[in-house]
Amino acid sequence: MSVFKDGNSWAYKGKIAIPFEPGKYKSYYKRGFSKKKDAQRAKQLFRDNFSTHQKDITFDELVNLYRANYRTQNVKESTLIGDESYYRLHIQPVLGKYPLSQVTTQAIDLWKSYMIKKPKTERKKNKNEYYSTATINHAKSVISKYLSYAVRLGFISYNPCHNVPSYQNKEELKEKKEIKFWEVNEFKTFIASVDEKRWNDIFTFLFFTGLRESETFALSWRDVDFQKCTLRINKSITYKTKAAPWKITTPKNENSIRIIDLQDTLLDRLKNRLEKEKHKDGFTLDYFIFGDIKPVSRSDLARKMDYFIQLSGVSRITPHGLRHSHASFLIKSKIDDSLIAERLGHTVAELRKTYAHIYDSMRQDMKRILDETCKIE
Repeated sequence: MSVFKDGNSWAYKGKIAIPFEPGKYKSYYKRGFSKKKDAQRAKQLFRDNFSTHQKDITFDELVNLYRANYRTQNVKESTLIGDESYYRLHIQPVLGKYPLSQVTTQAIDLWKSYMIKKPKTERKKNKNEYYSTATINHAKSVISKYLSYAVRLGFISYNPCHNVPSYQNKEELKEKKEIKFWEVNEFKTFIASVDEKRWNDIFTFLFFTGLRESETFALSWRDVDFQKCTLRINKSITYKTKAAPWKITTPKNENSIRIIDLQDTLLDRLKNRLEKEKHKDGFTLDYFIFGDIKPVSRSDLARKMDYFIQLSGVSRITPHGLRHSHASFLIKSKIDDSLIAERLGHTVAELRKTYAHIYDSMRQDMKRILDETCKIE
């Protein structure tokens, strides 16, 4: 026990890890406390002081330490890469060289002021000259994540981000992001122009399953049950990785792990594709459905989709718009919300929030039908 009775008094003992010296610990022991709670309080004070009196590392050093141990934080590599991108662009120029002892509430408040006034430097064409509320607050959440890690390691006693309110720009126009999708007729016009069999299969699959691109490209032939006419979705693919061009990872969330029904037309396409793939040297059921030993890349998907959109003359949507198109089709077909959410890997609440505009339109249709039905002459 770390706090124990030692003769007529109370004592504490234990060991504590020495920062930056893996596998090395400092042992401690002290006795002579008249009460147990005094020994407990003294032990905690010793541990706090030991940690905070070690080398005062900089924010840059903290980020490097977090990177080396990110797996212990239950963080995906893709999340790590995204956070580090925000850090390099928005945080490091101001706070990178700060010792953690100087990353105070006031320092973070000054950083926030810097972000509010900072003009955009990216080459992308944006309507606004300055960063949005969402970007600033996301950068602040990255700072908070790193500082919470520092608290857990004992480098600082509290997270100063907790005392800094989120940014609210009262003058920023909050434009609702329009969800772009195709009706079935638009998709038919588009797919009629896709004369490459492989891409025809991919676009048709995305439109009629509603899968995310990352889920689709992670699928192997083992995930298809031709007898039960089902598809298993239990993994995803990310291109945010440093060790290789791509990496198989866990799905977006728990709801994303699911089994969906496949319609006969899609099954027939997959069967025909499988028959051709079987003749490739070294083929196994672990081959990617829409690749072989390598998955399809997102850049190839976007490039091909833009090409065939221009060829067909339909309105432009992104590959993710095919998922929105599938959801829109099911909602307008009056399929039960719980079944749609299950198929998409959503909750019903997420479904209704994401596609609120479609439900609003349907409510107007309902009102119109009731008005016409209830007319009394």
